[in-house]
Amino acid sequence: MSRRISLAVLIALLAGCSTSTLPPSEGAAIPVPAGEPPTLDGTLAPGEWDGAAVEAFADGSELFLMASGGALYLGVRRGEPGTTGANVFVDRGGQVAILHTSAALGTAVYEREGDMWQQIQDFDWRCRRTDDSAAAQAERDAFLQEEGWMAANARTGTPNELEYRITVPDGTLRLAVVLIPASAPDAKTPWPTDLADDSVAPTPGGMPTQMAFSLEQWATVVLPTQ
Repeated sequence: MSRRISLAVLIALLAGCSTSTLPPSEGAAIPVPAGEPPTLDGTLAPGEWDGAAVEAFADGSELFLMASGGALYLGVRRGEPGTTGANVFVDRGGQVAILHTSAALGTAVYEREGDMWQQIQDFDWRCRRTDDSAAAQAERDAFLQEEGWMAANARTGTPNELEYRITVPDGTLRLAVVLIPASAPDAKTPWPTDLADDSVAPTPGGMPTQMAFSLEQWATVVLPTQ
């Protein structure tokens, strides 16, 4: 009986690894498994993200990806303690949206102009509340409806954990995620790990009106068909 392992078997064995520390290959698609939608309370509760795809940031922080009902759910667990914010950069085809969470939520939008991207929408900070009152939930529901995403702000739940929900109309999304520690906001940690465009550049005065994005360095995720 042959002990040789076929290429197909080897690929299957490698696919069983739950955590990837390697950057996605250019053009590669990451399949996102379906699961029960997590509660966006800023804490990755035990069992809540079981079955999610798990990717690694360069510093060992973890990114969890799961899909439900036409939405992509992202969970972040930063390896170091302390309050964490994040920017999720989303390719909208000719536009890039920056989904920011820290003490509040906001969306900035950039539109391609030649080799650069020009800001056409600045952040409008909302959803600062951390309680579960009817007014707070109504504000979150309105934000999701208007912006197409929602997250627990960084003052909610566990300081070094974040949870996002992003609506994905066509089942495929190209994105990048950048962690921003509150104690050192210019010490940004990206995923994919080899990301080297303006998404990781220091922004001491806030996001500039022009940015350079290298979308080919971003990851493409594919949600399961419904």
